[in-house]
Amino acid sequence: IDIGLAKNAFLFAGDLARVSANKGANIGDVLKSGQDIMVQVKKEAFAEKGARVTGDITIPGHFLVLLPFQNDVSISRKIVDDRRREHLRRLIEKNKPERVGIILRTACLEAEDQEIMGELGRLLEVWQELKYRYDKGKAPAMIYEDVNVLDRALRDYWHNDISKIIVNSRKVKDKVERFIKNQGNGYTLNIQFEHGALFEKYGLEKDIRKALRRKVWLKSGGYLIFDTTEAMTVIDVNSGKYTGKADFEETIHRLNLEAAVEIPRQLRLRSIGGIILIDFIDMREQCHQDEVIAALQQELDKDKVHSRIIGMTGLGFVEMTRKKSRYGIAQVFNDECSYCHGRGYTINILSLACQVKRQLANLGYLENDEIVAELHPHLLDFIMKDEKNLAYIEHVTGKKVRLSANSGVKLEDYRIFGA
Repeated sequence: IDIGLAKNAFLFAGDLARVSANKGANIGDVLKSGQDIMVQVKKEAFAEKGARVTGDITIPGHFLVLLPFQNDVSISRKIVDDRRREHLRRLIEKNKPERVGIILRTACLEAEDQEIMGELGRLLEVWQELKYRYDKGKAPAMIYEDVNVLDRALRDYWHNDISKIIVNSRKVKDKVERFIKNQGNGYTLNIQFEHGALFEKYGLEKDIRKALRRKVWLKSGGYLIFDTTEAMTVIDVNSGKYTGKADFEETIHRLNLEAAVEIPRQLRLRSIGGIILIDFIDMREQCHQDEVIAALQQELDKDKVHSRIIGMTGLGFVEMTRKKSRYGIAQVFNDECSYCHGRGYTINILSLACQVKRQLANLGYLENDEIVAELHPHLLDFIMKDEKNLAYIEHVTGKKVRLSANSGVKLEDYRIFGA
């Protein structure tokens, strides 16, 4: 699907079929080349992959998610009280339009009916405006964009237990106050204005730097290693400095339990999604394995993003998935290394020295009497540790060889030419 970006987006047939009146239809019977279609980005473009889109549009709010092409009413699993669930279901089914689906989010647990109905009205207005833009616009075009970071944070993370919000902008303070006022129900909240860089003041810059590191230390002295590829993320649990006072099996058990608690936290901080493999330290006791998996599941259940533990592979990896829709923190804050091009390694100095010597030895065909090699000083010093290197090259080429230090070039960016 051409959505106006450098790469076409990918639309699964199953995501298109749900907006079709005939769900068993062949995709070729529903969608033709050159046809306009309303789609929503489901997963952002990553590396060589284009964005994934869906025809099953969703418009999220604080209490509700509007599903214009569905008709079902779904309620968050975290609302467990049967009477509350039934009340919410009756409220929505009585007031929602036909052929519109609704998801009631966890925030509905303590919300007043008028708050929920007020948001339903606002979401329906957004949908009407979206349809108007679609009918009047010329494809490809963006007709709806999710709210900005501030609005999204308030929508997804604000709840009654929050007592204070700190901002360093008068404009932001006014927006937060309007949001709280629109919630109704007499909510009171301390919205505090402070001058200066809040991230630095409250240690968030330090937390961001930690979240970008490959290694994460555990309080016990063990550590986690995070390696992410296009296909998956692999997390390795290591004992490090942790030896423990109990027997070896119990030591490993305690360390794995600590890792099982920290890993979900890191997944949230780093916004890691997709396929995830966790290599816990091997445990002999089945009961210990079960406890670690249970601890991992308990922490994952606290996450707003859906995740699923598949189980343990034959090689002892715990296999799981976590919904991936946005860029991870590494993609937001990092660029590909210009030295190693994302591999994480550069050629070592011994290999570089051998490479230079081979190239010099193959330049006997030059008409020049002298061959000059401009090298980084470290590389030059390494080659000159053995004076026989230069004598051998001059012997096989029949030419004088001069090595020149140039501190302005990268270690691997040497230059060879005839003089």
